[in-house]
Amino acid sequence: MNVSIIVSAYNVADVLGTTLPPILSQDYSSEKLQIIVVNDASTDETAALLASPEWTDRCEIIHHETNRGRCATRNSGLHAATGDLVIFIDCDIEVADDFVSRHVERHADPQVTGLVSNLQPAMSPLRQKYHRYLFHGRRGAKTVGRDQPLPYRYFILTATSVQLSALEETGEFKQELTGYGIDLHYAYRLWKNFPENLFYEPNIVVKQHKLKTFPLALSDFGDYGKTNLPIILDEFPELGKNMGIDFVNGSNSLKRCAGALLFNPLTRGMGRLLLSLFPSPLCNPFIRYFMVDAVVTGYRLSLKS
Repeated sequence: MNVSIIVSAYNVADVLGTTLPPILSQDYSSEKLQIIVVNDASTDETAALLASPEWTDRCEIIHHETNRGRCATRNSGLHAATGDLVIFIDCDIEVADDFVSRHVERHADPQVTGLVSNLQPAMSPLRQKYHRYLFHGRRGAKTVGRDQPLPYRYFILTATSVQLSALEETGEFKQELTGYGIDLHYAYRLWKNFPENLFYEPNIVVKQHKLKTFPLALSDFGDYGKTNLPIILDEFPELGKNMGIDFVNGSNSLKRCAGALLFNPLTRGMGRLLLSLFPSPLCNPFIRYFMVDAVVTGYRLSLKS
């Protein structure tokens, strides 16, 4: 099977020397492996590093003249991809030498159209409660396991393989979307075409080097609620019931009242106090609360604009 890897790169000069070499040293046949790196107009030394002969000889390097967002970088990579299987990798992800061969092996199963890797932190121990929430315990694809199809909301394209034919049937990424939420939009479209064919492989472990702080993550969730979520709901209104939107403008008046009680400055203040007092994992419900609160607050702002 011919495989195309698409690496989205933006301002990753600090980790590129760690994350790109393992991709170049895969135990999979180099004759069947195409490596595409899309530099989305980085402002650091990323472009200079990518100019190194050790990488230009093995990779196809695409440079965007302006920063266009991850949807555009993935689309640029897809336009250049020639493999039967496409693997999307974020630029801060470190993979094992058998990463590609393990994905190919799992795709030998005709039921598998898309496959999510097991994302783990590169650093240990995790000191921030938010990071422990993300990686410790069972959440997301880990709650489903290896043998059952994933729901769309757990199909994250951080280090994920999808058959090219399925990508062609689903279409390009929506470049109007930037920041958080682009995976949700594409995964839902892919899932609608292949609801029984998206899976998780816990034995393919990849390591993430750049972890956002909780305040930065909440800022992203707020921007998502204000900017991307209205676009997504305009196209797929049925997704609103899974995103807390009923707390804002749903038809159920009791839910709207509950939303007013849950998502307000007083409740946030109490939540911040409890989050600071409780250790992991007892603080996890408060972390989830603030994530939903950020989305709801952002969406409220979109309704006012």
